[in-house]
Amino acid sequence: MMSKLATVKKTKKLSDQAYEIIKRAIIKNELKPGEILAEEKLAEQLEISRTPIKSALIKLVHENIATVNVNNSIVVSNITAHDVQQVTQVRRCLEELAVSLLENNITKKQINELKKIDEKKCEAAAENNFEEYIEMDYLFHIKIARCTKNNFLAETVEWVNTIIKRYLILSGTLSKYCQVASQEHKDVLEAIEAGNFETAIQAMSHHLTNVDRRMLIH
Repeated sequence: MMSKLATVKKTKKLSDQAYEIIKRAIIKNELKPGEILAEEKLAEQLEISRTPIKSALIKLVHENIATVNVNNSIVVSNITAHDVQQVTQVRRCLEELAVSLLENNITKKQINELKKIDEKKCEAAAENNFEEYIEMDYLFHIKIARCTKNNFLAETVEWVNTIIKRYLILSGTLSKYCQVASQEHKDVLEAIEAGNFETAIQAMSHHLTNVDRRMLIH
């Protein structure tokens, strides 16, 4: 039985809302890997027509969050150990580059914004609020990429981290490792603030290598 989804609002394009609602349900594992995303059922739950649902599903397939199976049905994608190894290999290169591009470019205001994200993430970890934690974890990495002012890099990092965010939830490792991951973020941030970008790059590489390892040994 399909999970109860959020309600759409009439003030925003229906296909965009449907996309966001379905995507959020997948990321939160309310819609599970292999589950069929039936247009009719989704339209009924969201109380809209099938046309915006179709557009939303096409976008999800394009992002590899959903896939078309052998029966030509659209289903929630599955992420294997091989998938996560490939993604994190690319992610490491992208995010090390992002940190290196911050040298002589990042402002004090941007560092303070990263600190606020980090504080919220630590609070979420202390409260075992894993939904909030994973969102702040995601925003931390995205913010670093956006600070480079390289839009293509930032968009690519965002796409990669969308996949990682979902896999972190599916792996069930958040309760075990969120505290140590938080410390790894602090190491990156402290090195950036100190202007030691070689150390910051190494800290980011160390963090991402550990994220990969922790997801694969769960």
